[in-house]
Amino acid sequence: MAKVLVVEDSAAVRLAVTEVIEQAGHEVVEAENGRVAIGLLDGGARFDLIVTDVLMPEADGVEVIKAARIRNPGAQVLAMSGGAPNLPAGYALKMAEMFAADAVLYKPFLNEELRKAVARLLATAGASEAG
Repeated sequence: MAKVLVVEDSAAVRLAVTEVIEQAGHEVVEAENGRVAIGLLDGGARFDLIVTDVLMPEADGVEVIKAARIRNPGAQVLAMSGGAPNLPAGYALKMAEMFAADAVLYKPFLNEELRKAVARLLATAGASEAG
């Protein structure tokens, strides 16, 4: 069982993502924005995987990724975005990749796509810890 942080400002999306990850047998901690997520990392919380929206108020996903790379460098990071009226999802996710997201998902995505991405990233994390 892995410990996963889900960072998403939309309560409905956060709930849906959390349910899929919990159904896969993992423990989930939720954060309603990047500021809360960074506070958890600053407080010493450690995660195997961080699933973060890119476009959020208060602190965006890129800030979460940068904080994770410093405070929880062993965590895998999955960035997700549906874009915004003035910022296409592709651009937002490209920014996330530039700041070392391990994988990206375009919203909306299927539950199976999320399950596969989580499993792949956690397998990668396990392999790097073993090696």
